Amino acid sequence: MAVAMASKFSEDGKYFAHISTDGKLKIWNTISNSFEQEFTPDFHLTSPCTCLHFTHSESLKYKGGSPKKKKRRNSESNSDPNIVLGTSSGLLLIYSISQANSEYTINSETSQPISCLSSVDNNVIYSGAEQNVFVWNLEKRRLTSKWKAGNEKVFSILAIPDSKHILTAANNIKLWDVDAKEVLKSFTGHSSEVIFLQYVAPKNNSDAYFISGSKGDRLLNCWSLGEQSRDKNAIASFLMEDIVQNISVNIASDGSTNIAATVRSGVVHVYKHTLNGKCGKPLKPKTTVQVVTDTGQTNDVVSPIRIMGAIYRDEETLCIGHGTDILLTFENLLISSYKKLQCLIRKDPRAPAVSKQDKDTKTITPVVNDDVHYLTSQISHTKRKNDGKIEVPMEQRLENLTLNKSESSSKVPKSDNVAQLLVQGLHSKDKNILRTALCKRDEQVVRNTVKRLPVTVFVPLVQELSSFIQGKTLSSHIGSLWLKHILQVHAGVLISNPELPEMLGSTLGSIENRLALLTPLNRLKGRLDLLLPQVSGGSTKEALDSEEPLLVYNDEESSESEEEDLKMDFHSESENEWEEESEQEEIEENNVGSDSDHSEMS
Repeated sequence: MAVAMASKFSEDGKYFAHISTDGKLKIWNTISNSFEQEFTPDFHLTSPCTCLHFTHSESLKYKGGSPKKKKRRNSESNSDPNIVLGTSSGLLLIYSISQANSEYTINSETSQPISCLSSVDNNVIYSGAEQNVFVWNLEKRRLTSKWKAGNEKVFSILAIPDSKHILTAANNIKLWDVDAKEVLKSFTGHSSEVIFLQYVAPKNNSDAYFISGSKGDRLLNCWSLGEQSRDKNAIASFLMEDIVQNISVNIASDGSTNIAATVRSGVVHVYKHTLNGKCGKPLKPKTTVQVVTDTGQTNDVVSPIRIMGAIYRDEETLCIGHGTDILLTFENLLISSYKKLQCLIRKDPRAPAVSKQDKDTKTITPVVNDDVHYLTSQISHTKRKNDGKIEVPMEQRLENLTLNKSESSSKVPKSDNVAQLLVQGLHSKDKNILRTALCKRDEQVVRNTVKRLPVTVFVPLVQELSSFIQGKTLSSHIGSLWLKHILQVHAGVLISNPELPEMLGSTLGSIENRLALLTPLNRLKGRLDLLLPQVSGGSTKEALDSEEPLLVYNDEESSESEEEDLKMDFHSESENEWEEESEQEEIEENNVGSDSDHSEMS
């Protein structure tokens, strides 16, 4: 069986081995639920272990001693398996569980890291190292052969029982003839690196199968190894919620295949399917096993406990190991196919254990002083002693606790930058938002905004400012102000940008054109300054002549002479009027006399 992760059960399910992150090999006994051994290789810092594989080695020969001791040692060596460890420097280390120590190492002399291991014969080990396949002989303790498996790294390898064939997996899976070192068949269907291969033993002389799981797919694919099958695609797929880490297969008495897949999220999916022909849709799990711990707060809040691995004891019993790589607990679970979810509530292994002595120390005897006041049913004549402290009334305490809302509500929050608004406007290309954000004349606000801008918005911001600078006076002033602070704050970022000439090309052209017009504008301004005072001077003089005086001052002499003149004028005017009136009266009298004469004559 191939190894994809640094943890694995033995074939009989008695032992569980795990390589921790610090390079130590830890072994548990799943039957007695106990931690058995811990082994730290001498070279675990320079070349840590990368993969492991259980095997029964019969090549060890003990020299010396009585025949009884030899027989006892041989029985011990045959009962407990050995563990083959692959390292990152190309070394193969053989660890004996019965001796609790490493037996020997084999050097590949290539320094290529070993990524996966598999074996059928206890003396022959197949491994993948970069793009190569290595074949090791444990009896001879040397590397016997190797060949290149392709241009891609070998992530998983599987030796097929009762044959001279092996499977290697990268993005594609290849079936090899070991003797001829040729590819017999290829299997395609995974989108990423295949990290797990599991052999499914045939029953009743049916075709053999294997199951594969990849690094990026949430599917387990089942493939046929029959010689008559020419289909390169998977015949069945099993749906999971996360990436696979461990697989256990059991063939039931009715011919159906039971699969227990442990995923990265810490749950076990149990499938039951009869491998007979191609299946169209991915199969969902019949049962999902999950282990949680009760936090004791509410019924809805639980903390999950990760399941590290699972293996079948029989058709209906599953052994699961849950906890951490330091504290691991194994228990047998009866699988019920009628429950979609089996949730086990267990004690959190990370919670501190409370000993009996700690429980006893929780009982605390109160310390009684002399000034204790006892409350009894009888009238107590003892008076409470006054220690001289003045108690603060409850009303004053409540006033001290009240918040002064008037002060807090009077303060209006102020913003010293518009970075978020400007980024939003640049991403959405909204003209209204951009004008609202850029039309700021406060240099402090502009500088704070420029400091908080991400580097990704510099190019669109400079383009927008170029259009501002090419506009009229107000927009040109605003664009120049923003561009000045950008160049001051982020000069290093802009200089390292290869698109800087293209970004500032239009802006520099506009500035040069305006500088070329500066000299004629200054000349025109000088002429206007000379002409405007002259034009405005004549008009102001005429306006002053036509205006009436606001105040007239006369001294005393001039006032007396003016009064005499006024009297003389008044006298002359009255005499003239009197003469005119007398003449008018004479004319009227003559007219009356003539009228009377005519009347008498008649």
